[in-house]
Amino acid sequence: MAGMQDTELTQLLTALCSDDKTTRTNAEAMLAGNRQFAGFASRVAIAATAGANAGALPVPIRQMALTVLKQLVIDHWCNLAPEDKSKVQQCLLGALAEESSALRGLLHACAVHVRICGGAWPELQEQIGAGLVKGTTHEAFCCVECMFALLEEGGIEVAASLGALQEPLLRLASGEASPPALRRKCIEVHCAGVNTIVSSPQAPAPALEAVLSALPTWLTVHAALCTGVDGWSDRDRVECAFTAVRTITTISRFRSLWPVMADALEAVLRPTCLLVQQIDPGYAEAVIHADDGGSSEEEDNGPAQLVAQLMELIQAMLLGPQLRALLKGRARSLLQLLVPFMRVTEAQARAWREDPNEFLAQEEDDRVRGCAVRLSGEYLVGELLGHMKREAGKAIAGLAAELLERGETERAAGDTKAWKLTELALLIFGISASDLDVKSLKRSDLASLVPVAFSTCGRLCGDSGVPDLLRARAFAVLRRLGDAVCAMSPSDLPALLDAAACALTLNEPMVVRVSACRAFCRFLTAVSDKALRDRLLVERGVLASLGSLMRGADEELLHLTLESLCVIVRQCPDTIVTVASSLASLILEIWLRSRSDPLVGLQVLDLVSCATAANPQLQLALEAGLLPAVLQDLQLGSDPHAASSAVQLYGVLLKRAAVPLAGLLWQCVEPLIALIMKSEESGFLENACDSLICLVQRAPTQVTDAGLLVPMLQCVEHLLGPGLDDNACLFVGPFTTLLLSQFGKLLPAQVVTGLLRALVLRLSHAKLPYLKQELFVVVARLMHEDLAGVLGALAAMQLPRKDGTGDRNGLEFLLSMWMVDAEQIRARRARNVTVSALCRLHERCGADQQLGSLQVDGISSPTLSERLLALILAALEFENERCRKHQASLQSADLDDSEEDDDEDDDDDGDALGGASKSRTAQLLSELVDLEDDDDDLDELLGAGGGEGDTYQDLERSDPFHSMDLRRTAGEYLARQPQPHNGDLARKLAAALAEANGSATA
Repeated sequence: MAGMQDTELTQLLTALCSDDKTTRTNAEAMLAGNRQFAGFASRVAIAATAGANAGALPVPIRQMALTVLKQLVIDHWCNLAPEDKSKVQQCLLGALAEESSALRGLLHACAVHVRICGGAWPELQEQIGAGLVKGTTHEAFCCVECMFALLEEGGIEVAASLGALQEPLLRLASGEASPPALRRKCIEVHCAGVNTIVSSPQAPAPALEAVLSALPTWLTVHAALCTGVDGWSDRDRVECAFTAVRTITTISRFRSLWPVMADALEAVLRPTCLLVQQIDPGYAEAVIHADDGGSSEEEDNGPAQLVAQLMELIQAMLLGPQLRALLKGRARSLLQLLVPFMRVTEAQARAWREDPNEFLAQEEDDRVRGCAVRLSGEYLVGELLGHMKREAGKAIAGLAAELLERGETERAAGDTKAWKLTELALLIFGISASDLDVKSLKRSDLASLVPVAFSTCGRLCGDSGVPDLLRARAFAVLRRLGDAVCAMSPSDLPALLDAAACALTLNEPMVVRVSACRAFCRFLTAVSDKALRDRLLVERGVLASLGSLMRGADEELLHLTLESLCVIVRQCPDTIVTVASSLASLILEIWLRSRSDPLVGLQVLDLVSCATAANPQLQLALEAGLLPAVLQDLQLGSDPHAASSAVQLYGVLLKRAAVPLAGLLWQCVEPLIALIMKSEESGFLENACDSLICLVQRAPTQVTDAGLLVPMLQCVEHLLGPGLDDNACLFVGPFTTLLLSQFGKLLPAQVVTGLLRALVLRLSHAKLPYLKQELFVVVARLMHEDLAGVLGALAAMQLPRKDGTGDRNGLEFLLSMWMVDAEQIRARRARNVTVSALCRLHERCGADQQLGSLQVDGISSPTLSERLLALILAALEFENERCRKHQASLQSADLDDSEEDDDEDDDDDGDALGGASKSRTAQLLSELVDLEDDDDDLDELLGAGGGEGDTYQDLERSDPFHSMDLRRTAGEYLARQPQPHNGDLARKLAAALAEANGSATA
């Protein structure tokens, strides 16, 4: 369809824009069949760039034409006919100054890709140059936009080729006759060029020299934009200053530019600070003291963005010693200028009152929306303290004291807006003090302010007439500085807890209740007076208040209330017993409501675990309150997610239940086993293995007496089935190992043989390293119990090959997989079990010539005896390597401790790492390496959090093999073996034994 007419092309483009999926699909098929025909690209280019000519297509159709053209260029430029290439270039050059901004970006993108795909395009550069020098304002602006697109997408070669255009671009940027928008775009283009050239390792030397030589002049342009021109509107002044500061912030991150920038940044900072000072009163009136609906945060290049960007520039300057020197002696003046912009805006205050989750997110710097100035200011305070410790510390202490005094004085005088000054003073005080321990805080410049701030916070917390966000800030500061409060104002803790208890009640504003809740839990742990705690929890109604707060909570607030309840249960279990039934009802309600949220589910499990560990009566109350719902969700036909959540909760209740198990706890067992046999859902089966292990560990006699051993073995058979996903049977290995250790002597030989067959078949399908590791552990344990029986049973089996080419001897099948996967067995207990089993198997090879000469992978492979010896040697080498790394880690830590710099007053010795020592940085990097896995084997393999009470870790640590010294065991075994005939193997063996023996002697 090479001769597609204009009307047909228009119809095709229109169809591509259709809302109907079938129409679009048919049009895409037609497009695919025509895009490489000669003349098609030319027609699309003409349609896309027709502009205001007669018969020009609507903008949406032209947008589609440009989209099609861009993809044609990217995918097929090399295959287009020369005539099409020429026509496309001609059309794009003619439309470079397209009037419609909706089309111009796509058009420039097409030009960029023609330049990238087609190489040098001198006509494009000539056209841009002519537009910069001779064009109208609109043409010049469009050419600058095209340059920006070329620099952003074109790479170092394109950036270097545009160097000749820097001079006319600079004239436009510096010319006072140039409109502000054009001047802003010019410095953005310059910044993009600098960024591309300086950051590229392949940048030509002349291009780098050109950047450095022109930079002072460009910085003069930035300074001029920050100063502004008579006749500019306030908006133009702010937008130009914002763009100038933002681009300087970007290029200031390049260390090679610091010497040049150090001489010119003063001229940029001075007018910018003056402009910020001028906009302060208007900003305070329109944004801080009036609700603008958040428009100031959403406005592009507005006053809020200018202030935040200036804060970011100062932070960037602090990273470089040469730039940081410009800030010396100016910390106080900069803070006095910028900190007032950090006051809470009315829009943000409204948002926090409407949704306390946003307030919590702001406090935790988590998924924060809005507050750009406030957050930038918090970071600035932190960076100033990190890089100009002495000067910034004094400045912040003085400013916080001034703001606090002014705020409280004006509040007392009746100024309803002054609370924001007090809130800001407490905020920056909290930021500054939170990084200091109590001893350092007492010696710091903040020391004289601490008692004033603490007493002010205490007074505000107890006054219900204080504005809600100020009261919330007071609670937040005291909680944040909890250690200092406990050490420096211990006598105030009862009053503070009482104030928090009062602030938790239902009639208080939600944002106050949230902060009070956090403060209450922080300081509850600091008092030992049981009578006081009981009075607060019951008489003051904290438990009832927390329950009401939790029932209406979601997101961060729900997490907070669950954490708080955990703290209270740990600290006051006897008091909680008095409301145990209510606690169980509350937990059940939250659990049922949040089963689809895995994070909340984990917190509920933590709370249940905490309560059952705290008091046996709480265990009984939770069993009575939760188990009916658990039993219901374990019935056949239950929702898989509900069943998975139920079995998790059941497992937690099992861990500390009284034995023998009775009532609903025992009634859940048979439904659980029945559900396991029918399920293929990985989440449920993973949790079910945990519960089954707990059952066997805690009530083995009940299991056998109730005839549950056979059903549990059937569960093992189901979990080992090749049809299940690896995740579904991930923990079948530990469960099987436990069954064998508890009931192995009760199992007939044919059951063990069937188990071996199922294990080997599952190994042939397994992909996850942890699953394979634990299955090898089960086989190795069986070998330790009865090596001859296992070898005989495996040798008698015939199992299907992986490739389906027939059957294979079971022993060869297992050993071939073991040889391949041995190096993936890395958890401590698993290494100990499997490697010691390999030692026994190798020893057997010495007594059984037929076994020892077995060639598992064909006649060209080494004998089994040789391969086993190599595997045991590799295991010893791995143990040696672990010991080396562990020793190196300890030595590195000792060296770091001995070289730590205690001089807290040195402001300028740090580098871009923010003062972190090089030895400590190296240590942090080394922590990524597995140096010592004694306590974290399972966590490393699963990526799990583990923790106290983890079933599988407890199971591993209780295994006698866990404490085996494998290095010694393997070394002693290998030392007893005759020297291998293989010279290379013999040398490795001698070296490994020497290292092992040397370390043991040391």
